[in-house]
Amino acid sequence: MYLGLDPGRGKIGFAFVDENGELLYSGIIPKKLLKSFLIALSEGNWVALAPYGCEGDVSLLVDKSVELVLLGGGTASEELERGLRRRKIEYEVVDESFSTLQARKMYYRIHPPKGFRRLWPLSLLVPGRDIDDLAAWVLTRRWMEKKIVDGGVTHGS
Repeated sequence: MYLGLDPGRGKIGFAFVDENGELLYSGIIPKKLLKSFLIALSEGNWVALAPYGCEGDVSLLVDKSVELVLLGGGTASEELERGLRRRKIEYEVVDESFSTLQARKMYYRIHPPKGFRRLWPLSLLVPGRDIDDLAAWVLTRRWMEKKIVDGGVTHGS
């Protein structure tokens, strides 16, 4: 399984994704809990992430390990990148361009608008929650698509 991370100034979106690009579990953690998150990641203690879940089911992660972390390459990624390197967790940086717009589309695919809101263009709707976790999913799927097109990508750590 893969783990996408969308680092922001105050929070980090995460998405665990299977080899087919399907979302297993996602959530958002406050950046102040970065150290605890990295410990849970290095130990495979997925249950520790349960309080921060937004989509999916943490039980789907049981007995699974992360093959590679896909890290959004925005300005807030440096601290997270240092933490991954320090713990020798394999990662690759992915371009974040337009990931929030794509995440909004993913949100409405999972949670279709109801009532009169379904008549409005999606670009005018505001999701009912933060979507950093879905941006992390977008980054992971983007990397997977590039891997298919390029015929394989080398991992960096």
